[in-house]
Amino acid sequence: MNTETYRSIRLLKKGETATIIGYRSSEVPIKIYEMGLLPGAVLTMKHRLPFNGPVCIYIRNNPNAIALRLAEADLILIETLS
Repeated sequence: MNTETYRSIRLLKKGETATIIGYRSSEVPIKIYEMGLLPGAVLTMKHRLPFNGPVCIYIRNNPNAIALRLAEADLILIETLS
């Protein structure tokens, strides 16, 4: 997979929905997997905090919000749904 052709969660705009298609690196922190951020998961960007703060996302069929630091969000590659 060519990681240069995909966007990361970090670049989603508020309200956009996307599917996780993989990771930028093979060394992904285990907490990313534990939070359910697995390939095939559909997520929606809910909030972006100012001044390079964390992003808040919701995974489909999960009522809990997930906050990610920008460095973590940048590891996760997505494909935007139209």
